[in-house]
Amino acid sequence: MDTGQRAGPSNPGDKEGDVQVLRQELHQLQAKQKKLKREVEKHKFFEDYLIEVLEKIPEGCTGWEEPELGLVEAMVKHYGKLIAASQDMQMRLDAFSQMSQAVRRSLESLEEDHRALVPSLKIQLCQLQKKCRRKQEQWWQLKHGVTYQKDTDFDIHTHTSSSCNDQLLSYMQMTINNMAQQCCPSARGMPKRMSLFSKLDLIKKQGFTILARLVSNSDLK
Repeated sequence: MDTGQRAGPSNPGDKEGDVQVLRQELHQLQAKQKKLKREVEKHKFFEDYLIEVLEKIPEGCTGWEEPELGLVEAMVKHYGKLIAASQDMQMRLDAFSQMSQAVRRSLESLEEDHRALVPSLKIQLCQLQKKCRRKQEQWWQLKHGVTYQKDTDFDIHTHTSSSCNDQLLSYMQMTINNMAQQCCPSARGMPKRMSLFSKLDLIKKQGFTILARLVSNSDLK
């Protein structure tokens, strides 16, 4: 707004309005200045880096080219390498991200398969446990059945053998009693309480006596 070209006396109200407008413009400019300062501070790192790069560029960039042009080309090449390295790293990062997602999907699929397989395995385990218990019961019954049969056969055999032994013992005792009765003199008879060994001794003595008589008679003849 050009106030110098206005005609007539200046109005105090207009001046106040101009002051307000100028103050607003000043505030806007100050805000822009602060924003630009923040941007400059944000890119200060790159400025420092460029200065460091310029300091490390080897000397000898002379010849038909101008020194400034050589520096610019060196900087361009260096930044080209940085950009290429950044792109390569980004590609590697994308590939790793894709691989990670694939592994995550595979893991989720395995977890679903595992959750679906667990009930089936539990059912199979229960069936196998039932079969095992049935086999154990059958084996127990078979084992105890054979043992009972053996015990029964042993009792029968033992009873039969014992009966035969009793009969044989009774027969031998009766035979010994008869022989001892014959060996005793007819007048005295065999004592009632004579033991078994005494009877055997009596039979043995009487047998020797009879044998001696037979031998003597044979000699006389």
